[in-house]
Amino acid sequence: MKNLILSFAFLAQTAVALAAIPHTTARPTDNIMAVTTRYENVKMHRQPGTSTEVLKSLRSTDGIRYVRQYNQSWSIVLVDGQVGYVLTTELGKTKNNTKVMLARK
Repeated sequence: MKNLILSFAFLAQTAVALAAIPHTTARPTDNIMAVTTRYENVKMHRQPGTSTEVLKSLRSTDGIRYVRQYNQSWSIVLVDGQVGYVLTTELGKTKNNTKVMLARK
């Protein structure tokens, strides 16, 4: 009987804890912004670090999507469906810096 009461108390506590978690309909791609590079031939790396593999050299005319800040120095970007890391200081805002919606499958 004691185990049954403890089990019920645990389930009730779990239900209350899960109910307190805010639910949102926001998707991870809702806050992606269009950005540009401040310079030509900005390196997009596979991981945050200048000694890691360079995936692409970016130009200011490339369609760069800012996903989020990774840490104080690096940002995560999306270019042509490929995710990589760029030094935050090498990114700039576009003239029309609006949020973009990526196509859904």
